[in-house]
Amino acid sequence: MGARESEFSGRVRTAAFWPAVFAAAALLLLVNIWRLGSLAGRMGELYAGIVASEKEAAEAAQEIDSFDGELSYLEKLSEPNPNEKGVLRTQSAVNAEVRELRKKLEQRIGKSLHVAVDSRANKLYLKKGSKLLWEADCSVGKGGAIKDKATGRVWEFVTPRGEFRIRTKMEDPLWIKPDWAFVESNEPAPPRGDPSRAVKGELGKYALDIGNGYLIHGTKNEALLGSPVSHGCVRLGAEALAKLYKAAPVGTKVYIY
Repeated sequence: MGARESEFSGRVRTAAFWPAVFAAAALLLLVNIWRLGSLAGRMGELYAGIVASEKEAAEAAQEIDSFDGELSYLEKLSEPNPNEKGVLRTQSAVNAEVRELRKKLEQRIGKSLHVAVDSRANKLYLKKGSKLLWEADCSVGKGGAIKDKATGRVWEFVTPRGEFRIRTKMEDPLWIKPDWAFVESNEPAPPRGDPSRAVKGELGKYALDIGNGYLIHGTKNEALLGSPVSHGCVRLGAEALAKLYKAAPVGTKVYIY
């Protein structure tokens, strides 16, 4: 090979080498640009997540601070204000009156077992002295009246107030329908002593007679307990009635107020 041919061959190799180098460099540059773009995207997602987490944390902190404020406010309400002397005097007077009333009550009833019926709250209490043993929802008289147009007789559906006592106790009592029950349902009243007047199961499992035709007995509709819906008697749920029947002997005082 001559000198000219050797020089020409070197120039050809040089001309072919540099484009290859530039192509490789360009490819490497494109790969790096793509990697940087991908990395930037991931960093953007991470940053968005951090911002969202910070926002949630800020909201949670604000909510906790709000709860703390409400709790502090409620705690202050439960504490008497020493500056409000009028309030403290009123509380002291009320407490003294309650103590005096309790003393009078204990002097009157002693430590004996008794039944108390709050006709406004429709609550029955079994107490020993001033100590409450248990309580239950009851139903007292609904009020109002009906009149028999034929005879002019009038019946009022109220529970009497006052002091009574348990006269007798009955298991599986029969309800002997009174005249008003027939008048109320627009039915002719049968003669007294007629077997059709006797109704089983209407009064529940037990009944306690407190006099003057009034009973403490059960009910078929316990959902209405706590409301004044009876015709004058005191109604109790089955469980409370059984407890009272077993706990209160004949002679137990019953106070209705």
